[in-house]
Amino acid sequence: MKVIIILSFFSVLMGFGQSNTEVFLFDLEVTDNKIEVDNGKNISNNEGYDNQPAFLNDDKILFASTRNGQTDIAQYHVNYNSKIFINSTEGGEYTPLKIPNKNAVSAVRLDKDGKQRLYAYDLSNGESTELINDLVVAYYTWYDENTTVSAVIEDEQLNLFVTNISENKSRKYATNVGRSFHKIPNSKLVSFIYKESDKQWQIRSLDPLTGKNKLIANSMEGVEDICWLNGRTLLSGKNGTLYKLTLKRDNNWKKVADLSSYGIANITRLSTNPQGTKLLIAGDLISEMPDTVEDTNTPNAITTQSILTEAQAAAAVQKHVEPFNKRQLNDFANTFDKDVVVNRFPKDYMYSGRNALKENYRQFFKNNEKANIKVLNRMVLKNKVIDEELVTINNITVRQATIYDVDKDGINAMTFIRNKNATSNPETIVNKQLEAYNTKDIDEFTKTYSKDITLHLFPDDLTTNGNADLKKRYDAMFEKVPDLNAEIVNRIVLGNKVIDKEKVTINGKIYYAIAIYEVKDGLISKVTFIQ
Repeated sequence: MKVIIILSFFSVLMGFGQSNTEVFLFDLEVTDNKIEVDNGKNISNNEGYDNQPAFLNDDKILFASTRNGQTDIAQYHVNYNSKIFINSTEGGEYTPLKIPNKNAVSAVRLDKDGKQRLYAYDLSNGESTELINDLVVAYYTWYDENTTVSAVIEDEQLNLFVTNISENKSRKYATNVGRSFHKIPNSKLVSFIYKESDKQWQIRSLDPLTGKNKLIANSMEGVEDICWLNGRTLLSGKNGTLYKLTLKRDNNWKKVADLSSYGIANITRLSTNPQGTKLLIAGDLISEMPDTVEDTNTPNAITTQSILTEAQAAAAVQKHVEPFNKRQLNDFANTFDKDVVVNRFPKDYMYSGRNALKENYRQFFKNNEKANIKVLNRMVLKNKVIDEELVTINNITVRQATIYDVDKDGINAMTFIRNKNATSNPETIVNKQLEAYNTKDIDEFTKTYSKDITLHLFPDDLTTNGNADLKKRYDAMFEKVPDLNAEIVNRIVLGNKVIDKEKVTINGKIYYAIAIYEVKDGLISKVTFIQ
């Protein structure tokens, strides 16, 4: 992880610690195989969370937007450049969509008591009605005015359900799916993201009437947000760049436009109007560097203040261990923030909210007579804690690692790292690259990495792609920092992963960071940095 501290400065558009999402509206012009994106405008322009945009009609746009400390349904009028809110509930609304053939919109509502359900909102008076009372819907789309296709939180993962609203009947058709659902233009199909494979996520089609699904294409690595420009062309984004894939024409995703000039650091949700002339994008904004920072090679340019001391963060995580072992469900759940998010590494969403966590562990304790967790090793960096844990469930004992993100209200995020079998000792190659790093031997250093090596900022923001890019960046770093040195202060080895907390010397100053190395076929294939 010694790498990222320096490498981040070689691109001013990288953006660190992004927390502000905005919604942008663009004009689209499509000719033959060329797509032009122009006249971008920030239509949310609001401090905090603005996300999940969709077209209500030709001149009105829906999105989730923060006001008065909670998220509600915003409606933006294109012709008048104005925004209003169409609901007023105590809960927070997400993913607003027009309900076909009705004067109403729908949204996922998370109430203050932790209840999460899909609701309809009458556009004439704002009144809401629960649509599906027995499923915890996380993401969804409408197939027709009576049918939804949705990702439902179930058994600690997202599973695909088709629900007939009028008959109140639901049927599960797929497991381990993503958050992106879209009606495929000029068809009777819906697309969804299939995440059963750790190596490659798939974009698949579903016939909601029969449950049959087929492979359409692969998504870009680590990307699950897509939309349809028309019946043949998909749009997606990675970092600040928009890509397209035309079926039966493009062999791979093709770059359309770099949107970083609009301040977009990371594209997430996308949506087009039915005519394919307008594009909505939600994305993280590039964090501006402080005015007082002039030297972009100064690590302080990207460091952030910890909310808690490291001792306080470790103590907050430790609080959940004893009540878990004693099966004290309420005490265990109360060590987590009410809005806690639970993922599989690096950012595979499982569920969110203290109530959802409580219900998951209620079932876990019910299904398992014995459960015990023991912390074998712990590393702490600012408000993040990584524990190496020995978990015994009934008569089976396994090792795992968990990343905890802590704030003043407790554990606000928990990310489980799988113990994946290794074909060789991963420490060997990680130690070899450390030695080459400290001797600044660029050739030996790059030999320890695979040709398709990727470097990421946790959870999964790509910063370096490929061995050639790695060599170029590190060669410059080795030349610019004569006293560059890294030493390991703590290590966890889990299957094919090596997790190091490292002490890094840069221009006479000491910094700490955590690197998660993943090893494949004897070489480092991926590194995720926490700093």
